[in-house]
Amino acid sequence: MEKNMTSPRHDAPPWRRIGQLATVVAVATVVGVLAPMGAAFAAGNTTGAQVQGGTLEIGTINNSGNIPVSMATLLGVGLLPSAAWSDATGSGSGWNGTVAVSDFTYTGVWTNTGSPLVDATSGAYTGTQDGVVFTVDATAISNGAGSFTWSSTATTNNTGSGTAVASIATVLDGQGVSINFGTVSPTAGTLYQLQAGTQAPSALSLLSTATDAAVTVVDSSTSADPVLVPATTTVAGPSSGVAQGFGTPLKFVAAAPNTGMGEYLVIPGVTFHADVNSWAALYTANVEYSIVTGP
Repeated sequence: MEKNMTSPRHDAPPWRRIGQLATVVAVATVVGVLAPMGAAFAAGNTTGAQVQGGTLEIGTINNSGNIPVSMATLLGVGLLPSAAWSDATGSGSGWNGTVAVSDFTYTGVWTNTGSPLVDATSGAYTGTQDGVVFTVDATAISNGAGSFTWSSTATTNNTGSGTAVASIATVLDGQGVSINFGTVSPTAGTLYQLQAGTQAPSALSLLSTATDAAVTVVDSSTSADPVLVPATTTVAGPSSGVAQGFGTPLKFVAAAPNTGMGEYLVIPGVTFHADVNSWAALYTANVEYSIVTGP
């Protein structure tokens, strides 16, 4: 069995700015001077074109990073989203590109043994455990209102109760999960269940040799290309759920001085080590890229 893991689009920065090329022309006045008979004489001055440097930029991020992971081995090799990286500074100082990720999380939809929910979505799980099951006992709900109890297999925040309001999502706990009963009247014994989980923050590692990982020039630059960093370093998440931001940025592409001057499509390669409690489902994370000057 396989599950796909993908990184949704996260633009950082989302705009691609183009440096302006300013041309300054010095106009020389040519003055004729009386020359000796039979001699040619010309007087003049020089003109110049001053090129103004632009900026380092990250352009469009393609939301197609996909890492197929085998449930048999809990291991997968794939790609992060590609992006356009450009150096229009004209300085030849070189640059570094970094990547940071949020936690890879999965939030399922509510299933039940009785009447279906009007809205089966459930917010976004922000806990740090994997393989978690939430259960809601809705036997006291009538026409979308009334009290209910819930529990989960998480080690913390795992029991509670709530009051349903028709067609409004009711939050169960402090981990982002909610339930919306709509206007249903569940039959006796109706239980709703939801699967959720978060992968370990150390699940993702760089792999510059992954198939299709590459740096490709996309303009007419003849400068030497930047290179993917040849490492298998872990790109760690923040260990606190997808809503809590990103882990520490890690360099994965670099342009040495006097290289990487132009625009390039960069596709990072990675490996993914899933936990043993993983669901066979789509886990997602946000990806943040940044570019800075330096070798």
